[in-house]
Amino acid sequence: MSFQEDFIGTPTADRYEIQKVQRTSNDVLQQAEALPFWSQDYTQLDKGMFSGSVTSVSCRGVQLFRESMNRAVDQIASAPADCYVIGLPTIVDGDSTWGLLPVRENSLITLDKNAELLFRTSQLSEITVAVISAKRLEEYAGTVEWMDLDKVMDKVKPVEAAQPLVVERMLAAIGGGMDYLATLDESADVEQIWRHFEDDLLATCLQALLQAKENRSAHHHDQRVHRYIVNRVRDLTLATSGYPLTIGELCTTLRISRRTLNHAFARVLGITPVTYMRNVRLHRVRAELQSSPYRVSTIANVATKWGFWHMSLFSRYYRELFGELPNETLERARTLSH
Repeated sequence: MSFQEDFIGTPTADRYEIQKVQRTSNDVLQQAEALPFWSQDYTQLDKGMFSGSVTSVSCRGVQLFRESMNRAVDQIASAPADCYVIGLPTIVDGDSTWGLLPVRENSLITLDKNAELLFRTSQLSEITVAVISAKRLEEYAGTVEWMDLDKVMDKVKPVEAAQPLVVERMLAAIGGGMDYLATLDESADVEQIWRHFEDDLLATCLQALLQAKENRSAHHHDQRVHRYIVNRVRDLTLATSGYPLTIGELCTTLRISRRTLNHAFARVLGITPVTYMRNVRLHRVRAELQSSPYRVSTIANVATKWGFWHMSLFSRYYRELFGELPNETLERARTLSH
């Protein structure tokens, strides 16, 4: 049974079957694929060997997960279709944004159904999250709480301050519930355990949404403009892989000043446009080395394809970002593909 089937209302949604996944990774590209049921694109922003982990528990249209990473990462992600995302950043060590807004530890983070997630993690991060079928949460909100969830979500920003009691309840419901459910064995009465757990989870999440403070500001609009600039630079970088645009060409194409460009990257990602574009291209090289190792005739050919012509500089940049040389990546990929 797949999680996606569970979410779209097929007969499997009536089955009480808990699915457990626990993965660790020392590669940012593998980390992007580690979280079940999500579509994600990760770009590592700071230098060094990557380490991350994911624990996920799912059942009947609900997924609970905890993800941790030791490097700053720019994430562009999509949750399972027609689902709400509600959770807490439980470790934030440095600058971080969720949905374009600054993140602090134990603030409330949300993602509306079918919305794209833009998440810039801190250098050391952990999030604890519930992903809930929109149909199930909306029905619960209407029948039990007598509330219109769509109207509530319209008033909740992607990041909100959360009261200590709300934080405590959410950590118990999501984090504690996930840890408990992950230990259940086959003899457990999953149906009864899940029914009571789910009721508490939905009630806790709705309470958190109701208590979130509305605090709209022009700053959020500015952040949307800044993120749009970053996304356009990414698109242009991928579209002109072999001949990376200069900063002047970027500014001309986007019709913005160099100052505006630099300011956007400083606010959204905390790095320069040049570093970001280089990192995006380095990730594409790494992806090719890992996905088709025996199709790689030479590393230089792949590097040149993505706009790296000076091989010693390329190797230095690659090692600084990923903590290993490109030939080490290729050799490991060839070994694993046997």
